[in-house]
Amino acid sequence: MSDKFAVRPPQSPAEMRGVHRVNARCWVEAYDHILPDDVLPDPEDEPDEAWLREQFDYATILNQTESGRYVVAVDESASRASGDDGSDDDAARVVGFAATRWGNEAKDFVGDDEAGLWTIYVDPSRWGKGIGSRLLETVTAAIPARFDRLVLETFAENEVGQRFYQSKGFEVVEEFETEVGDESYPAVLMARSLRD
Repeated sequence: MSDKFAVRPPQSPAEMRGVHRVNARCWVEAYDHILPDDVLPDPEDEPDEAWLREQFDYATILNQTESGRYVVAVDESASRASGDDGSDDDAARVVGFAATRWGNEAKDFVGDDEAGLWTIYVDPSRWGKGIGSRLLETVTAAIPARFDRLVLETFAENEVGQRFYQSKGFEVVEEFETEVGDESYPAVLMARSLRD
């Protein structure tokens, strides 16, 4: 299998189905020892078309308004159906995604002089192939120069994620509790300078 992939903004709601699948697979793989089964998503569950359209529209607006950057990693070696008919082939080609947000779009923990890494996931079958690094580089490169730091939150027990973030220059700067479902879980705030 070739590891050729492109990193670019999503081009269709069908690609957001791929984002949904990657996200669910990652939660199951990375958080199964942290979260109870009833909180973990089922990778076989399919979102409805309205949700897919809403997610695609938000990603598009985020990119167009320069209030963040949303990209997908797409396997260029995977087969693709002819035409852009929203086929499942488009979803199957998505192997990762990432997004940053700043200003009014950022989460509450993101300061005025910071941008937030909102999300980054790579399909577990593709971990270690450089996809996460390219996704992070792409969304970080789009952050305006007025921001000093990139910050993110993750579960304190997410060792795989923290190792990746630390390899990219992030350090734990705060510990706190985050809510998932009706429960609280230990989490950390990690940050890295954007001035390097």
